[in-house]
Amino acid sequence: MDVASVNGEVITLQELTYAMQTLPEYQQLQQEVLKRVIINNLYYQESVKAEVKVADSIVEQNFLQLMNAVTTDKAEFDKLLEARGTTEAKLKESIRKQLMVKEFMMALDKKANVVVTDEEAKLFYDEQPGLFSKPEQVRVRHIQIALPPDATEAEMKTGLKKIQAVEKDLDAGKDFGEIAKARSNAPDAKNGGDVGFLTRTSPVAKSLLDAAFTLKKGERSGIIKSLDGYHILEVTETKEATTLGFDDVKDSIKNNMMRERLQANRSLFERAMVDKADIKVNLK
Repeated sequence: MDVASVNGEVITLQELTYAMQTLPEYQQLQQEVLKRVIINNLYYQESVKAEVKVADSIVEQNFLQLMNAVTTDKAEFDKLLEARGTTEAKLKESIRKQLMVKEFMMALDKKANVVVTDEEAKLFYDEQPGLFSKPEQVRVRHIQIALPPDATEAEMKTGLKKIQAVEKDLDAGKDFGEIAKARSNAPDAKNGGDVGFLTRTSPVAKSLLDAAFTLKKGERSGIIKSLDGYHILEVTETKEATTLGFDDVKDSIKNNMMRERLQANRSLFERAMVDKADIKVNLK
């Protein structure tokens, strides 16, 4: 199967597979995927023992969803399956197994009868205050006249003149966003210089952060020199530091704790399945 072409020269799936196998992390990934496949097979065997049934109509519905996500042409989809060494019948059988496993795992979760009380959620909330606080933020617009890392004195003088001309136009009342779009070298220029919200720990030069957090809404900085050029900032919005109340996050905390406990229960069940199973791994 051809997976790509470069100037008419095809790259086959075999070539891609070989290239992947030369990656240092390939063997580790292969082992991890194999472990997951083994676990899924054990879950399937348990679902058979539990006599889990999936209606043919549900299998067909899932098959059509999968096919339509790739193509609406049945003949084309059949060719894709053939290229991958499989058939519609095999794919449907795989879908059936997946749905059986899903049903079994849902029943396993229900049987676990996991409950998270409000008191447990409140204890978590009290012990993890940092997770529910939002730091002070400022929304900034930005104009940059960039300089290379090894800028010469002449380049710095030229850059300074450009940013001074920008400042003069801003002082004359010209629109910050339009000037940013036309003259800023920063990636955010296309957005009118809008950087978005910053916190005091944002990955931005300290000189720019310090300036941003001294400005009030609607205020503009003077010219700021940094390692990568000259800048002018404008603060368009500010948000004070806040802490979310327990009632605001209670449901989210309980849901997260529920998921963690269900996963822990599944992990115990998986360990028990592995311990009882006769597993032989031939992959090196």
